[in-house]
Amino acid sequence: MRLIKISTILASLVLATSLASSATLVDLQGTKGQPDKELGAMVEKLNSIGYDAVGKNEHIETHYYNKYKQKNLDLLNFYPVVDKESIRELLLANPDFGAYAPFNLLAYKKLEKDGGDTTWYGHLDADTMLNIIGEKDEANKKKFKDMVAKLDKLVTDSMKPTESKKLTFDTPLPAQPLLKMVMKFDEPDDIEEFVEEFVMKHDSLFSKKEFIIAGFLDLKFEYGDLELEFEKYDAYWVSSLCHFGFSNAVFNDGEPQAGVFAPCSVYFYVPKGKNELHVGYGTVDNWISSTGITDEKKLKMMKEVSTNVEKALVELGFENEAQEVAKAPETKEVVKTEEVKKEEVKKEEVKTESSKETSTKAEKSPEKTEWLDAYKKLHGIKKDDAVKAETPKAEAPAKVAEVKASKETTTTPAKIATAPASDSIEELKAELAKVKAEFEALKKKY
Repeated sequence: MRLIKISTILASLVLATSLASSATLVDLQGTKGQPDKELGAMVEKLNSIGYDAVGKNEHIETHYYNKYKQKNLDLLNFYPVVDKESIRELLLANPDFGAYAPFNLLAYKKLEKDGGDTTWYGHLDADTMLNIIGEKDEANKKKFKDMVAKLDKLVTDSMKPTESKKLTFDTPLPAQPLLKMVMKFDEPDDIEEFVEEFVMKHDSLFSKKEFIIAGFLDLKFEYGDLELEFEKYDAYWVSSLCHFGFSNAVFNDGEPQAGVFAPCSVYFYVPKGKNELHVGYGTVDNWISSTGITDEKKLKMMKEVSTNVEKALVELGFENEAQEVAKAPETKEVVKTEEVKKEEVKKEEVKTESSKETSTKAEKSPEKTEWLDAYKKLHGIKKDDAVKAETPKAEAPAKVAEVKASKETTTTPAKIATAPASDSIEELKAELAKVKAEFEALKKKY
């Protein structure tokens, strides 16, 4: 009896621990049969709660069959939805909310032979979206959950589900659930033209790589049209990206629940006044962690698609944001070094110039020697006095003549020549003018 009690307690503890460590992928609600009409009517009501359907991708299973001749689903609908006004405040707080602006409202029904008597609908769990975004602020998390809860209420009220099921996962999300990259660019004449040209280039490249642009939302334009403040960004838009072959191999081959991640919202933004375009999206590694897919072939394809997306972004000119941040200190050091080098060069130039001046004074050029000799001859300066006459203080007769003369001052012969004695200031000025005139005449002559 005691052993049974202990076993029961242990089992309860294991179950509690398991539930505590589990995270929710999606809370699915179900309606018997295939309620196409009800789903359509529910989507039409989205505007009543401030939501919009960025795209209405209905009966995707038909396109799979037309292209790949595989029929494994009766219904597969993707409705990328967004509450533009509610998400605006969150985007201003954290641009990474763009990873789920929009997020997908999924609806699917398996074939009846595979037990598909119910149509299931739902979206990626709000907490899981927040964990992928990496949001830490509790107030922002609550705003996001409240926004999502509005949609859940509408879906429940409109569809009146008769069934529900929760899909959970125990594997931790990847260490970096978002891939974030950045591209520097030259300042454009017109940012809107820059965005248009880039979008065309982006869409063309991804189309060549067999991706589909399943939706496009220019939030900068939308908020401008709604006259809502969004000045933190010069540009902000979201492209809904899907790879048709990949989605067929996953959603149309036993794993339709993974459609909560599709299409992938790839968000782009240009911060105000900065010539850098940022891009981010939730990686396929999140799918691997949370959807329960174990088939090696599918996992390999998922990783290949993830790699191809990153390669395409690199081809467009993006670099991993983590690498860019790691480069920053190195770049700063380079700038510092260049400044030091410039300062050193400047000091060296000053030193060289000073050296040249000293050299010129010590080793006079022939031109200076000629007019100086002539000047000494004119004023009777002896050869022995030449050194004194050439000292820095007597570099030019005009400057030496500015020294105040007095009867008590004892001067050298060189200074007598340039500072003649006079008892009158007026006479001194006249003598000074005469000396300057003689000096200029000699300079012109030689």
